Amino acid sequence: MTKVLEILFRNKLRLAALLLLPVLVSGVVVFFLPRSYQATARLFALQRFTVIGATGPEADMQSTPSMTQATALTGFLQTEDFDLAVADATDLAKQMNISSSETQRLHDALFAEISTHVSVTAADTNLFVITYANKDPVVAMQVVKAVVNQYGEQGAFYATHEGQQIVASYKGQLQAAQQQADIATKAASDYYKEHNLTGATAPGDAYYQSLVTQADQARATLANVQTNFNTFSQQLAQLSTGAQGLFHEIDAPKVPTQPESRVKSLLVGGAVGLVIGLLAAIGYFLILVRLDQSVYSSADMPAITDYPVLIQIQKLPRRSATWITRTNGKLITEKGA
Repeated sequence: MTKVLEILFRNKLRLAALLLLPVLVSGVVVFFLPRSYQATARLFALQRFTVIGATGPEADMQSTPSMTQATALTGFLQTEDFDLAVADATDLAKQMNISSSETQRLHDALFAEISTHVSVTAADTNLFVITYANKDPVVAMQVVKAVVNQYGEQGAFYATHEGQQIVASYKGQLQAAQQQADIATKAASDYYKEHNLTGATAPGDAYYQSLVTQADQARATLANVQTNFNTFSQQLAQLSTGAQGLFHEIDAPKVPTQPESRVKSLLVGGAVGLVIGLLAAIGYFLILVRLDQSVYSSADMPAITDYPVLIQIQKLPRRSATWITRTNGKLITEKGA
């Protein structure tokens, strides 16, 4: 411990400089970086994000409408097709400094930029906010606007895609149920006429009653399929209106005129510099401890030499003390005399 403290205090200025220099450099670099402009869109969620599935509308009823839509949009932003559709509607590709011939590399860069830097947050029960910052204020506005448009299109498409297939299936079931009901009803009616049944004799004819029962069951099945078909059709109609059925755009994105504050960037840059400086200072200190060959006590001698310690000079007191020599040759302070 004595050795560690001795090295620490002997090199305290170097260690402090090594710790603080990266913080200063990071701050200077961040200060001279191009300013960024943030564009914002505020949307009012008209309902929870709902997907029409086999069991009907499926939504997270434990979350607010804004949270479900923010979650859905965040999920879309993590897909390459959605992000590339957004990028195609903007001038973002011009900032990538990548040749258009390098298609895959350009797509990867655009996907990384949009999926990482477009932010979606739920601000209230029904209000959610989309933000994006870029050094070009026009591009920032274009990206947010394209995100809103793509969400309105693709959100409605994926919410109703499975439901449309189910409705198509119900149409086939409805036609089949209608045919079965018509056949069963006609069979009962034909039997009634062929056997000259009347209102008084019909209840006593067991076969006729079985035909009536089959007809009733077929009509009940038809009514059930018709109800399901109507329900799914209504639900699809609500969501098939695109953005109008999902959200209302309260504040459309505008070209920002004021750059973002540097405070956040400086704090982030300072924190990064501090971590780098701390790691560098610790590494430098460990090297000093490892390479130091100084002897601080007799316990350090075995690591240096195999020779025994013959004499050890006692630790000298402070320099401010007044020393006198005794007859035996020992030094003592004036107070000790």
